[in-house]
Amino acid sequence: MSTTADILGSNRNTGSFRRWSKQYAELCAERDRLMARDFSTQESSTVKLDDFSDAAADESQRGLSFVTARATHTSIMDVLEAIRRIESGTYGICELTGKPIEPERLNAIPWARYSLEGQHELEKAGLAQRHALPGLEIVNEPTLAEDAAEGDGESEKLAE
Repeated sequence: MSTTADILGSNRNTGSFRRWSKQYAELCAERDRLMARDFSTQESSTVKLDDFSDAAADESQRGLSFVTARATHTSIMDVLEAIRRIESGTYGICELTGKPIEPERLNAIPWARYSLEGQHELEKAGLAQRHALPGLEIVNEPTLAEDAAEGDGESEKLAE
């Protein structure tokens, strides 16, 4: 029969905690560092509509802020998942192969989910997660109305 402590999770796997205490401390510190980042948006721009260079610079800055916030959010989620794996006793086990993740890999990337073998399998299948910042074209994708307007102008030019 389960106790209240078992159900609520207060009986943590202390062996796992002791084994991964260094990584747990590093992950908690990384979580705190990432959560302390300032994601406040700048006040609405007071740029006049006729000042296109300032408006473009403001838009560029907003786009970069969005991309940075998105990348940080992904990192926070990776770190929180690693902390959860330590607490549940599954940290250090490859999610793909079920084999232990190399200690050197966990020291270098404490939130690693896959062993080198598992990571190579993912990359070979084209399913590896990319941790690069997405391009700004994702943020500034043209709307359908803009595409239609541009398309009409181009077709008229081609007809001439």
